[in-house]
Amino acid sequence: MRAQVQQPVAASSSRSAAAAATAAAVTAAPRWAAAVLVSAALSLQPPLPAIAETTTAGFEEFAAAGGKMKADPNCFFTDCKEPTKACFTNPACLKGITCLGNCRGEQLCATQCFARFGSEKLNSWLSCTLEEKECVSTGVKQDTSKFYANAPPVAPAFKPSDLEGKWYKVLGYSPKYDMYPCQTNTFTARADGGLENDILFRVPKPDGSGSWTNNFKETMDNSKGPRGTASMVVEGKMFGLTFHEDWYVIGVGKGYRVVAYKGDTQQGPYEGAFVFTETKDALQGSASDAMRLAIDADIRRGGLDPSQMAPIDNSCPDDTIAAGVSSTEASKEKLEWKDVFELTEWFRPGTLKKDTSFDPNKM
Repeated sequence: MRAQVQQPVAASSSRSAAAAATAAAVTAAPRWAAAVLVSAALSLQPPLPAIAETTTAGFEEFAAAGGKMKADPNCFFTDCKEPTKACFTNPACLKGITCLGNCRGEQLCATQCFARFGSEKLNSWLSCTLEEKECVSTGVKQDTSKFYANAPPVAPAFKPSDLEGKWYKVLGYSPKYDMYPCQTNTFTARADGGLENDILFRVPKPDGSGSWTNNFKETMDNSKGPRGTASMVVEGKMFGLTFHEDWYVIGVGKGYRVVAYKGDTQQGPYEGAFVFTETKDALQGSASDAMRLAIDADIRRGGLDPSQMAPIDNSCPDDTIAAGVSSTEASKEKLEWKDVFELTEWFRPGTLKKDTSFDPNKM
């Protein structure tokens, strides 16, 4: 699941601050786990001397190497004046910004912020300040080419029609990106040979009171990608930020598909894998043993370890609400003094101590 939106990771003496930051989705396809390139810049401790490298794989690698993030507070109000005005005059959008700041780069927390406060205003603000005008940046060029060098072998006879229809994600490889509950992907053919992918997944609420249902749509191109190794490629925006992703369909069997992927955002590269089946209980019961053996064989051929594939929760209880802030909810949001004070983390990272008990659902 790919498009994670996390704050750009800034320099930190703690490896956990850098490791916690992750981009996408998110990816729901992997990017959902994304989640998220916004809260990482605010994990900045007092800055270390800038590193000498002229390229980096992304914010996370840059921070781990002791890089010093560059922030231009004036940029928010000049180059991104209109998105900033639209967001800062909307209490729900402003709460989304402070919510991300409180996460300090933690992926699940940031994903929950988007589920709670997500909106086009917030997306536009992030797109302008982090990508288009780079109000916060590393100051060096991003290069992820090495990450894609060792692509898994793909099923040679794969064609886009092999994915058409509705599929349930039943096994996930990466705890960060692939394990969100109740994931379905519905693929429909496009005239140009590609696919439209309609994705549903849930983000659990921190207090255990249910979950937010997320729905994303993406376009998949019938292309082997710039390196000529992919089955299909995806490029788009999630939570206001751009993601690139190569899909490698490594197994095509009766009633199942095995997919690995590699992707990148400003946060850096990410990867994972998952298994689709035509029914959500296809791997339950003794009758599924033969299918699981075939799936495991495909996973091994793809250079992955079947024992790392974990079951995805598809019980899907009726305790969910739509992700994002509705117009009704937005009108009810009220700013508190602490919300305004917490904005300082965007302009002077490291000012405030992280609240370890922070819960996006209780803002």
